[in-house]
Amino acid sequence: MNDRLKKVFSFTAIFMGAACAMAQAAAFDADRQPDPTYTRYLELADSARYHIAKEQWSEAARCTREALRLEPANPGNPMLFSNLGLAAGMEGKIGEAMECFDIALSRAPKSIPVLTSKAKIQIQAADTEGAMETLDRILSLDSLAEWPLQTRGLLRMRQADYKEAFDDFKTLSKAHPLNTWGPGGLAKCMEMQGYISEAAGYYTDAIALTSANDEDRVEFQLGLIENLGHLGRLSDALSAAKEAIGEHPNDGRLYLLRGWIKKLLLLHREAEADKKLAIDYGVDFQTVSRFFPDIR
Repeated sequence: MNDRLKKVFSFTAIFMGAACAMAQAAAFDADRQPDPTYTRYLELADSARYHIAKEQWSEAARCTREALRLEPANPGNPMLFSNLGLAAGMEGKIGEAMECFDIALSRAPKSIPVLTSKAKIQIQAADTEGAMETLDRILSLDSLAEWPLQTRGLLRMRQADYKEAFDDFKTLSKAHPLNTWGPGGLAKCMEMQGYISEAAGYYTDAIALTSANDEDRVEFQLGLIENLGHLGRLSDALSAAKEAIGEHPNDGRLYLLRGWIKKLLLLHREAEADKKLAIDYGVDFQTVSRFFPDIR
């Protein structure tokens, strides 16, 4: 569970909203006549936006600091402070990042982009309690905000608060029907509580929303195969494994599950061959022993 959550947080763009926030900061005031200082401020803000998109955090921070020195009273500066916090946090300077977010929020306390960046850095810093507080604050401002709903659901699930997590994923599914973690999160909540049949159905829904190159797809396929196996739907499980292996031929976990299904079908020689493939592809001993407890 924790590894899957870590993966989710890593592929969810950590700078989501940063480009938008920087654009807002750099927006030209129509009532203001251009001057060299302000023009340079806009150039620096644009450069910072570029470096954020490239995840070049040091350069993003340098450009942002220079822009803030040029225009310390600019009304767009809360967004620049937010992005400075984002850049600092991504470089591991968590204290500095939180100071930047505090400054930004003192000037724009209801800014969802600022709060979102703060929550992402809190997650990066493993500050789950702080991240939950920030996510709650965002959702009090916009109860249907997509990333906060998904992330709060995942954090609640990690804390074994499956009822509240289920509610978040249910809302996510209704408000954002193309978000794969709506049904994917519902599947994991059901799975963790032992509702295997319901979990399989939600995994099927999640897979239907993903493309073959979606990095979440294999996670949902693994869940579906295992749940079908526990339900005794072994033919369906084999078909699902065959499709998944065709799409992800280098993922040893799929061979492990296919081998487990074959073991349940008493195809012992084929099961052992798949187990060997799983090991060859780097699946760890502990995971293999979960499905093949007699491994030596």
